[in-house]
Amino acid sequence: MNRSELIKALLNKSSLSVKELSEKLDINRSNYYLWKSSRSIPKQSTINRLAELLNLKVIWYNHNEGKIEELEESINNELNTHDLIQYQRQEIKRLQYENERLKQNSVESILFSEQEYDWSTTVDIKVSFNGIKRKIKKIENIGSLAKHLKATEKDLLPFFDLNKWHRMNDHPINNIITSQSLKNLARKTTLFTDILTNFKNLGKFFTGDHFITIFVDYSFNGNLCRTICYCKIIESTKISIVNKCKILSD
Repeated sequence: MNRSELIKALLNKSSLSVKELSEKLDINRSNYYLWKSSRSIPKQSTINRLAELLNLKVIWYNHNEGKIEELEESINNELNTHDLIQYQRQEIKRLQYENERLKQNSVESILFSEQEYDWSTTVDIKVSFNGIKRKIKKIENIGSLAKHLKATEKDLLPFFDLNKWHRMNDHPINNIITSQSLKNLARKTTLFTDILTNFKNLGKFFTGDHFITIFVDYSFNGNLCRTICYCKIIESTKISIVNKCKILSD
């Protein structure tokens, strides 16, 4: 709408008398009739003041043309635009963060770090001509396993035999692993033994980012606890394995 159409539209929307309008806009009464008959065209500032009196707002396209909006609608549009800009900025920051994270860590490394687990162990491995030995050097939240086996932490600790070396297949922990799980583990161990025996060559590939998944069932005094374990080989001055164990629903 042009200015003439805008002022007439606003006057039609107004419930104010001619006297009230002239006082509030500080104009002569004759202007009202001139505007209504299109014999005079008010300034932008006058149209804006009248719109404000009516709780409206004029959105100007140029010096002569514009449209009328409800003030609340106009504010909402401005807020929506502001919110959209804020969201876009936040999304850009998030994508930049994820991009940097992927540059520094492989997808598999991120997957392992984000795996949920109930309890965990860290196991040191020693390879020699006499075979492979292992020792469990750290346990985290063993109480979770104990609870599902209806045992106490004191009951289970001897099976983990912390910080003591044992031959790979003779560790006390095997006494609370079910026979079926031990058979499954034995098949995994064959490959695992080859990896560790040739660690300087093949084993390097399995360190760092890669991990394997193993299902292990534990049994104590007739009580069973099924778990899924995520096992990752890490290398520092020696070979270690971090095992994250998630207890499966009964």
